[in-house]
Amino acid sequence: MTEPKHAIGDTFPLQFVWHVPEGDYIRAVFDARVIYIDRHLEKYLVRLDRLLAGRQESERGELRPSEALSPGYWQLVGRLPGKKVSVAWEVDDGRALHMKYETLTWEHPFFTRFDVLPD
Repeated sequence: MTEPKHAIGDTFPLQFVWHVPEGDYIRAVFDARVIYIDRHLEKYLVRLDRLLAGRQESERGELRPSEALSPGYWQLVGRLPGKKVSVAWEVDDGRALHMKYETLTWEHPFFTRFDVLPD
């Protein structure tokens, strides 16, 4: 059994990536605060405190200029601070979590399933 690198109350950057239907990639990095540690499942329950950074890239990895960003997607990303998510301990290594598009559009409950938990 491994041990978590972070304790309750610690924060670390957590990066998500979505491949959107138009072909671009949306990358967003959040400040994630550990609010619970599940040692049996080797998972953190974190709250996404704030958006630290974000970018939009073409399929070839070219950075989109600000005037070419998709505002609808960034509005959805902007709704994520304050959300609680359960993630494996390995996410604290800085690598991006590649997410299903439906998690960004809220059709999948990844970012809402823990809304009922108190802060």
